[in-house]
Amino acid sequence: MQCTIQWHTYTRTQWDDLLKFCPHVPLLQSYYYAQAMREGKQQSVRHGLIIINGIEAGIVQMQEVSLFGRAIHGLSIDRGPCWFKGYGKIDHLNAFATELNSQFPMRMGRKRRFMPEFFQKNTAITLNNWKKDGKKSQYKTFLLDISPELSIIRENLKKNWRNTLSKVEKSNISVEIDKDLSSLSHFLNQYIRDRIEKRYAGTSPRFLSLLAKYAAMAGECYIFNAVEDGEIIASILIFTHGRGATYQAGWTTAYGRKQSAHHLLLWQAIKLLKDNAITNFDLGGFNDDTTGLTQFKEGMGGHAIALIGSYH
Repeated sequence: MQCTIQWHTYTRTQWDDLLKFCPHVPLLQSYYYAQAMREGKQQSVRHGLIIINGIEAGIVQMQEVSLFGRAIHGLSIDRGPCWFKGYGKIDHLNAFATELNSQFPMRMGRKRRFMPEFFQKNTAITLNNWKKDGKKSQYKTFLLDISPELSIIRENLKKNWRNTLSKVEKSNISVEIDKDLSSLSHFLNQYIRDRIEKRYAGTSPRFLSLLAKYAAMAGECYIFNAVEDGEIIASILIFTHGRGATYQAGWTTAYGRKQSAHHLLLWQAIKLLKDNAITNFDLGGFNDDTTGLTQFKEGMGGHAIALIGSYH
């Protein structure tokens, strides 16, 4: 299997058009993620077109940092490549890994990180010319297929989740969808408070702000606010990318948690995403210690998946 990677300078429109040919697109392969990385972490970007046996097979976004004429060079591919329909099997991934290593071999002064977007129950996978990083924990998330009819998605909700949703739908809580991000400042302030109170890491508020800024430029970012009596009691931040979407962050007051506001927010998000031709919804990462969060996401009918790991 012969593979080449052709590096191009794509505009945002060109990149987004290519993503439409990919059944599965992670947030980290979006154009606005690269823009946020450039401003927030001073990393440049390369966009590659993957050719296998003479046929266009996929695309990949790679971040880079270089100093002293590339004597010091760092590269990272996170949750890529994005494969076109019919591609993305282990043989395709290994062909890509071989070519990537050929173009950017390991050497003194170069640091490499490659976290493939590849799911398999057996995570002991060897990539050609790449070494598994045993220090990095395995990334896990939940994926929800929202391509079926809305009634079927609702039927697939776990009974407790569906019953809770029905209950909150009858409450006085309404959902306001903020497409222009006028409530972003309020969201970030409450998100910071929530992180401190619950002691979780999460995405830094500054980087979250950059992501939202660039995603909003293409209409790929939404804040869903749960409102009662004019007061926001819970919010979630959703990004879209290609045919996919990601639940990126959220917060709630004690009252919002008691009223199960997040059930209503996520259900309204699913409705909007379907209206925008989104077919898969990434419910966000989890680990084995976050039992309550894991059960909540499982209740939506999502499927837990694990990436094969990080390589260098």
